[in-house]
Amino acid sequence: MPSNSSTSNSTGGPDERLAPVSYLPWAGSETDADAAADELVPQRRVPGVDPERDLLEAENVLTRRLRGRSLSVAEARAVLVELELDAGAAEELIERFERIGYLDDTRLAEQIVHTHHERKGLGRSAVEAEMRRRKLDQHAMSAVLDELSVDESGPATELAAGRLSRMSSLDDETAERRLLSFLMRKGYSSSVSRDAVKTAFTAIGRRAR
Repeated sequence: MPSNSSTSNSTGGPDERLAPVSYLPWAGSETDADAAADELVPQRRVPGVDPERDLLEAENVLTRRLRGRSLSVAEARAVLVELELDAGAAEELIERFERIGYLDDTRLAEQIVHTHHERKGLGRSAVEAEMRRRKLDQHAMSAVLDELSVDESGPATELAAGRLSRMSSLDDETAERRLLSFLMRKGYSSSVSRDAVKTAFTAIGRRAR
């Protein structure tokens, strides 16, 4: 009868009895692993190397910004400067966005009037300050502000009346002084503020100076 040792020898040496090794796709040398990791890390775009790619990326970034809120032409141009887009390509992109209505300083000026004047009750100077902060085109600003100045007394009077109703405990002189200060902080001119205060006082039987 054959011995156990002879049986062992008939099947080969110890190495031959080991299970075959299955190499995992990511297994390899340290050099291979580093190379694979490098491929997973997005490479930083180098401006100017691929102008077509630069333009596409800039267009995508600008479109995403515009989905978040309206931008003035100047604000959009600043975005493209941050992206280091070629100046000529940037102006072409700005002009294209203006043609299709994505950028419109006049429409943005009207939006500012709606939010700051009609909803918040701010006066002409405050509205103009916000437009300047957003760096709107001067012609767009002037056109919208000229229309605003015609309708400024009504909102100022309405604002004054609402504020005055909460000043019943104050004497006329104190109430008038605080009301004038309030309206001027809201961006109304001194003349518009004074007229609004007088109208509000008269409406409730009180007398302003």
